[in-house]
Amino acid sequence: MVKRRRTQVLRHLVLAVLATNPRLHGYGIYKRIIYITQSVWKPSIGTLYRTLNEMVNEGLIRKSSSDSRRLQYEITSAGLECFVRETLPHATKSAGILAEFLEAYKGIRDKGGLPKLPDELVERLYRLRKVLEELMK
Repeated sequence: MVKRRRTQVLRHLVLAVLATNPRLHGYGIYKRIIYITQSVWKPSIGTLYRTLNEMVNEGLIRKSSSDSRRLQYEITSAGLECFVRETLPHATKSAGILAEFLEAYKGIRDKGGLPKLPDELVERLYRLRKVLEELMK
């Protein structure tokens, strides 16, 4: 069950990465996933490429060769539809959890128990704010 869940998370991350970064090669996708997860979870390269090939066969992404030897991947319209359909319910739940965490941090900080948020969190929150502002327009 855990392995299946990790595979689903990997598929969703690949679709999200390709939705925001069109035409990436496999290692570029891998590096982006490592950045997103802050190296807490690193799928093996073999698992990533196996997943990419499965997703190509399912029509969720397409691969093409560029001038270099690297294959580049891009999301298809079916991949975009799949991403929204499968991740929106999870995003709704996760947004509630994140909001509760942030409200708790604010309450702790207001009481003097949290002097400063880590710079990495602040940077990611600013990025989230920018995305949310664009999404809410």
